[in-house]
Amino acid sequence: MLTAAATDVRRVDDLLDRDAVRDILPVVVSVLPFAAIIGVTVGQARLVPVWAGLLAGPLMYAGSAHLAAITLLEGGASTVAVLATVAIINARLSMYGAVIEPHFRAQPAWFRWLAPHFLVDQTYVMATARDDLADPRRFRRYWATAGLVLGVGWTAAMAAALLLGPAVPVDSPLTFAATAVFVGLLVPQLRQRLARRPAVVAAVVALIASPLPSGLGLLLATVGGIVPAVIHPRRSS
Repeated sequence: MLTAAATDVRRVDDLLDRDAVRDILPVVVSVLPFAAIIGVTVGQARLVPVWAGLLAGPLMYAGSAHLAAITLLEGGASTVAVLATVAIINARLSMYGAVIEPHFRAQPAWFRWLAPHFLVDQTYVMATARDDLADPRRFRRYWATAGLVLGVGWTAAMAAALLLGPAVPVDSPLTFAATAVFVGLLVPQLRQRLARRPAVVAAVVALIASPLPSGLGLLLATVGGIVPAVIHPRRSS
């Protein structure tokens, strides 16, 4: 039995990257409140079926856009308006993709098609913070492990929060969690001279605009962080 157990452990190690698990677990904990907000919102929604709201979590893999979509649909917005809002909120991911694209060049076709689904703020920050992912196979295991573990934790938290939906007031303090997660992602960037000014601007805008509905505050914060980097790319410190 010990031999079989050791074999199972080795099989898990072959599939999962330990560094990725170690890096992503604190991130999973940090996004649980935000996932809970979406789960509660899905549970309280009248026009969006529970199964559709929950399934959209792993399929969209984008918390702010997911929350905005549900809020807009509940408010009677048109399909075009919802899709446009989701596209605008997720526009920052195209910049992330441009930065991290070199890691995908030497990857198999299936990975290049499927793995970008896991590109979100958290996985981007994790991957760009490491300097040991040059090997394609190493990056592939790290990226897949981080994305899958985050996705499982995210979906599980939403599902658990669905049970609490009817009991949580709409104006719960949990509504500030999305902004808290966003600001928390910006804090590590303060160590980098070129990223300091954009990070500070984005954090300030996120805090000021946090009362705005439908993810608009995070959208304004993202734009606010981009502006100083574009205007003064070499003086963004």
